[in-house]
Amino acid sequence: MEEIKFRDKVQKERFYKLYNEKWHLLTKDLELLIKNVIVIFKRHSNDESYITLALIYWMLYFWIIDNSHEILEKSDSKKIKLIRSSFKYEMEWDYKKFLDIILAMEKDLFLFKTVIKYSILSFEKKFIKIAPNQENYYKSIWYILPYLTYIESPFLGFFQDVYFKKVYPKKYEKVRKFYREKVDKIEFPWEHMFTMVNNLTNIMMQSESFWNIKVRRKTYFSIYNKRIRKKWNTSMDNIWIRVIFPDIENLKKFVRLFEEKYVFIEKKDYVKKPKINWYKSIHFKYISPYRDSQVLVELQLRTILMDREIHSTDSISHFNYTINQNKWSKNFKEIQQGYTYTSKILEIK
Repeated sequence: MEEIKFRDKVQKERFYKLYNEKWHLLTKDLELLIKNVIVIFKRHSNDESYITLALIYWMLYFWIIDNSHEILEKSDSKKIKLIRSSFKYEMEWDYKKFLDIILAMEKDLFLFKTVIKYSILSFEKKFIKIAPNQENYYKSIWYILPYLTYIESPFLGFFQDVYFKKVYPKKYEKVRKFYREKVDKIEFPWEHMFTMVNNLTNIMMQSESFWNIKVRRKTYFSIYNKRIRKKWNTSMDNIWIRVIFPDIENLKKFVRLFEEKYVFIEKKDYVKKPKINWYKSIHFKYISPYRDSQVLVELQLRTILMDREIHSTDSISHFNYTINQNKWSKNFKEIQQGYTYTSKILEIK
């Protein structure tokens, strides 16, 4: 654990005091699980108390320490109690009490819980056994999908496909087969993502524009929902890229050079002509050759201000857009149910 660096001297002292006392009781798998939780959490939060909490949480879970250990502070105990309660309601299938708890959690505590679940499912074969009811553990993901959509969590895509694969395996396999036939006979070419980002970076350099970029592969869950809406007969964009510029001048410089250099099959300019709800962005669908096939990419361009308005305005938020446009298939009754209850709580808050 010596790779873990702290800014907070108090948390550093607490962490290494406990680790040095109990490290010999940690298995290699458990130590790797703890480290992964810490690495992922650190990437999304500056609160280093959760680094110590990750070590405490798993040592408590596997009975390496107990609730009377001197390392525990009141704040640790309170957070762990909330996480344990939420876990209990997941396993008992009481989604209302579960959602009440997670929606009441502070931002970093919810992030911590999400990272724990993400890490367990990433170590699926080794650690899923800790769940007393594995079927409910997979099904319970639909509880948080609406909320992860609402906060645009970076973990949304991962949980979408875990839920889809485990709860609806036949539908999942049908989409997976369809996807592989359309794109290539291998899983999505991840290395091609780097090529696309590098190519766009060259455009940035040439246009002397500055931006932030986000890339993701379309999940099988989202592909399935789109297939249902479009009746399985529309072109399929495999990759989604969002580029955010500091201002409209940088965006326009980029667009001019992009249109010269790239072959695009569709352009929607919602900056010149915003949607009815005042959504503003420029969308392209362009072709990116890969081996003997073509990857269709959806590119979204917007400014920091446009992006901020989209996140902060209910009428154009991704959460409400997903629902208003019926982006989730009616086949997923659990998610529709979870959305209804989540919406009520958010409206009250």
